[in-house]
Amino acid sequence: MSPSSVRRITKNALMLALLCVVGMFSIPLGDNIKVSLQLLMVMIICLLADGVVDCLIITGSYLVLGLFAPVYAGFSSGISPTFGFVISFVAVSPVYYFMNKIPIKPTALRMAVACVTGLLLVYAIGSIFLMLYLGIDFPKALMIAVVPYLPFDFAKIVLAIAVALALQRRVLPPANR
Repeated sequence: MSPSSVRRITKNALMLALLCVVGMFSIPLGDNIKVSLQLLMVMIICLLADGVVDCLIITGSYLVLGLFAPVYAGFSSGISPTFGFVISFVAVSPVYYFMNKIPIKPTALRMAVACVTGLLLVYAIGSIFLMLYLGIDFPKALMIAVVPYLPFDFAKIVLAIAVALALQRRVLPPANR
């Protein structure tokens, strides 16, 4: 096994471990509103991954692991009304990755476009699942699962970009270098 393969596998394992640990924690803000850091970690992972396959492996492993182990927000596991958001992490990870590769300068702007595009798709997929799971209409699903979280999710985008830029320069260069 080449040193770059070992580095890539190690990087992916560390990112999955961070997603599992950070994803468990949520901050309760009132009536049924809990802000978790899952989305923040998914953004960081997809902005730093060496390839789209890595994004899919990490987010897919998280989805499967969370079905059996309590690694989802609030130390939960299994299928719940918000499980659609976890499904969306896998579905949207290629979007984060490829949107981050479009030729826009500066890098922070490119990352912001990727994160906002991905966030809109996460909202759509998660809200559709919530709508189907609870048997409610789409506007109500948006009011429950999206609107209260908008300011927090845009703050996560800013934080994800800052962390990704810092790590990209100093700690996690691509494995093929």
